[in-house]
Amino acid sequence: MTQAQVSPWWRRRGVFPAAVTAWALVIAGLAYYSYRTDDATVRDQRTLEQAMPVAESAFAAVLARAAAGPGNGGPRPVISFGAPRIEPGCRVTSARDGAELTRRATVYLAPEDSTALVDWMAGDDALPHGFRIWLGKDSFRVDAGEFIGLRGVVEEPGVLRIALTTGCRPVEGELPAIEEQRPDPASAGLAEGVLASLGAQGARQSASVLACPGGGTLTTTIVAGPAARAPVLAETLTGRADRVLVDEDDRFAFHLTGAEGVAVEVTDGEVEVAATTSCG
Repeated sequence: MTQAQVSPWWRRRGVFPAAVTAWALVIAGLAYYSYRTDDATVRDQRTLEQAMPVAESAFAAVLARAAAGPGNGGPRPVISFGAPRIEPGCRVTSARDGAELTRRATVYLAPEDSTALVDWMAGDDALPHGFRIWLGKDSFRVDAGEFIGLRGVVEEPGVLRIALTTGCRPVEGELPAIEEQRPDPASAGLAEGVLASLGAQGARQSASVLACPGGGTLTTTIVAGPAARAPVLAETLTGRADRVLVDEDDRFAFHLTGAEGVAVEVTDGEVEVAATTSCG
């Protein structure tokens, strides 16, 4: 056989297909390892269930920072937050359904401290390592990693709304369950007392608990019900308050002695009372 007739090794029968197969197995193995160990590079690489603990920690970190503000010597805010909500029916891709987890909180503070609190959120060591924050006019945006986003907006002086979203995520099997929290008896009793003083009776109760990054818990207990008459918030509640933060016709927020904060909102004849204990 002449030199021109000798086939390269990779052309010999069986060698080329075997090499291709082996290389495909290597690529598949690396892809699987990356899927299990590397950070996500697109949102749909993490299921909703995988995103939930990251979202919980991010929400707790941002709320704990807000609760410790505003950083100018003013009174601490009062925080009210609810349980996470899972909304199915979104589209991860054109051929794949998913679900989104959202969570919301309201921060009540002295109206003159609204801008100071936004600035406080971006202070040195304000949030965990790896978080990124951008400040806007009376607003902030947080990237907590893993495509978890939070946004805070001053709705009006003295009221800051915070929202978290995971974005649309794939779901494996059934939707993840949201664990129901039991209302703290002392906080529930306080909220019910405030509600009764406003001429309303509690028709529903709920509680939400977050583990604070530095230890302790941040807990909100909500009691709500219809009012027989339009309540006069300031006239009824000022005597209970150690420090009033927000005083409006349909909204009243105040501190009691200690770590307890109370926020009252009146909407369409329903009164909602939130009693919150801070991280402490």
